[in-house]
Amino acid sequence: MIYTLYSRLDGKHVVFGKVLSGMDVVYKVEAEGKQNGTPKSKVVIADSGEVPL
Repeated sequence: MIYTLYSRLDGKHVVFGKVLSGMDVVYKVEAEGKQNGTPKSKVVIADSGEVPL
């Protein structure tokens, strides 16, 4: 997950999504990031899925 501008996005290998519920979890993951972009601790997304278009 990227929360700021990321210059390496090349328009070819980019995925966008939408959080349908659980923004509190997103904010907790965001809080684990350091200023240089590396995580303070290991973050694992264990239960995810996709919503058909």
